[in-house]
Amino acid sequence: MEKISGTDRSRFTPSSAADRSHDLESSLRRRLMAGGLNEVRTSKLLPRERFTFGENAIDLKNPLSEDHVALRPTLLVGLLGVLDRNIRAGAERVAVFEIGRVFEPPSGTEKRRVAILLSGNVDSEVHWRRENRPFDFFDLKGAIQFVRKEKLSFRRVQRRNMAFATEIIANNDLIGLAGQLSTALASKLDASSAVLVAEVSLDFSTTGRGSGATFREFGKFPAITRDIAMIVPDTLSHEEIWNIIFQPNEPLLEKVAFFDRLVGREAEQLFGPGKKSVAYRLTYRDRNRTLTNEEVTEVHARIRERLQRELGVTLRE
Repeated sequence: MEKISGTDRSRFTPSSAADRSHDLESSLRRRLMAGGLNEVRTSKLLPRERFTFGENAIDLKNPLSEDHVALRPTLLVGLLGVLDRNIRAGAERVAVFEIGRVFEPPSGTEKRRVAILLSGNVDSEVHWRRENRPFDFFDLKGAIQFVRKEKLSFRRVQRRNMAFATEIIANNDLIGLAGQLSTALASKLDASSAVLVAEVSLDFSTTGRGSGATFREFGKFPAITRDIAMIVPDTLSHEEIWNIIFQPNEPLLEKVAFFDRLVGREAEQLFGPGKKSVAYRLTYRDRNRTLTNEEVTEVHARIRERLQRELGVTLRE
């Protein structure tokens, strides 16, 4: 047997678009479930009596039953039904997502999307936890970051049946919608806390998309941190401030962390109407040597001046 030469009859099959799409969705499921969400599956066909977001659904000519009369234009219709059933069953926390296809009217074009719904408290009610806060928009935003790896931005818009709505932008393209349901709609579902929803498109090229993870060694030289506190208009977004800090690129600036915000009535009393206070911590480091205070002061002063010049902020000493 040892003298018989072996023959390799295996054949390599190159990866296809369907393979890459399957791998992408599998990875997305793992990330969302690791973030504490449960996956649900709902029907692609909608009943005649349905929740909001399904008003423009494409009706079937010959429906088999009253529960399957139209093609869903959005995944949110099914998720609201899931929320309704869970609330009626006594659930105090609902954090779910669904990956599936929708049918855009009027042509019925199929699109892949992922939808997320959060309602109730972040943690289940257990006696040893010190706090048990309800879900907010930042929890929803964190879940959205699991979906797309590009840099995302959020633009405030007005939408019917939503108390707070934002469009999700990636590479200057509109890829989804996120926000909080209106109080009137949430009360119809008997929801005792805010209902946060998001729907994001999954129709993008998967070619060349890998893990996206990068590795680097820890810095051998110490970092220096400096804080910037400023008074800004209520309408000024975090993204605008972030872009000014990082552009143009400062080689010594390693990272920026947002750590304080003062808004509402107290901010109006201190800074005037339409104003808020925000603060950022900037970390400076060189990977080849120890920085001096003078070098950091020079770079920090440039960033402060840029914020004043481009955004008109008032710096707090």
